Amino acid sequence: MTQADRVLYYIQYMKKGIVSEDLLPVSVLYVEDERLTREVVAGMIRRRVPKLFEAGDGREGLALFRQFRPDIVISDIRMPVMDGIEMSRAIKSLDSNTKIVLTTAYSDAKTLLTAIELGVDKYILKPVDMDSLFAALEKCGETIILTRKIRQQDKEKDELIAKLRDALDNVKKLSGLIPICSNCKKIRDDKGYWNQIEIYISEHSDALFTHGLCDECTKTMYPEYYDRIQERKKK
Repeated sequence: MTQADRVLYYIQYMKKGIVSEDLLPVSVLYVEDERLTREVVAGMIRRRVPKLFEAGDGREGLALFRQFRPDIVISDIRMPVMDGIEMSRAIKSLDSNTKIVLTTAYSDAKTLLTAIELGVDKYILKPVDMDSLFAALEKCGETIILTRKIRQQDKEKDELIAKLRDALDNVKKLSGLIPICSNCKKIRDDKGYWNQIEIYISEHSDALFTHGLCDECTKTMYPEYYDRIQERKKK
């Protein structure tokens, strides 16, 4: 099929009106060395995605990828300067998650195996069947959108966990100046009431109290018991 025949072939798709106006929220890099084919196919792709970058060979395509990092790359295989396989290998080394669709007029097994090893998502023969190309775009786009949602959910989850940790670290945490009576050791709360120190601390922290008597208070309040306790300690 000549280049003119290919252009006519693509134009038939445009006349059939199969191109949807619904845009996929992804960016695409289209690499094709045949100028007329690139212009016609790019025109149809542009009606499916909000952002499209065009390149005439692999080196130019790789430069655009490095600059803009598009979500999907559609590329011919046999091109001057740098072919589609070499470009795809370089792109995968930069971002292994990039979706790649390769087009070619030659269906040799070696090239197909190389494309599979590279992790190419779709291999389409030329002249490109636009239904197949758009189906590949849809499939790649769905995967990209799902991945974005998962990443966003993970980000929101991490942010929520961080907020919860901060909240737990700060919940019922005593800080600042605490007004305490120098005689009875009661603490004045925010409403101006004086509370026993254990009541105040229990309300402002997670601490729990268990009551007892120190040696000095035992000796003062219960001297008879204090003497017995001291005798037991000696034994």
